[in-house]
Amino acid sequence: AMEGFVNAKVLVEGLRRAGRNLSRESFIRGLESMQRVDLGGVLITYAGDDHSGSEYVELTLIGKDGRFVR
Repeated sequence: AMEGFVNAKVLVEGLRRAGRNLSRESFIRGLESMQRVDLGGVLITYAGDDHSGSEYVELTLIGKDGRFVR
């Protein structure tokens, strides 16, 4: 769930930075202009040679009863 939240925030911010004349190229430029952007506690950085965005991973455990443990 956290990764989906972060992905949605990255998409919206990339689109916002792409400007009114949206194209593939302007969207990529918008993403690549994101340098240490705080998306609610998760820092995101994109660059021309690094599109990983973040190395954050949330470990989720589900118990035998099907409920989230963590």
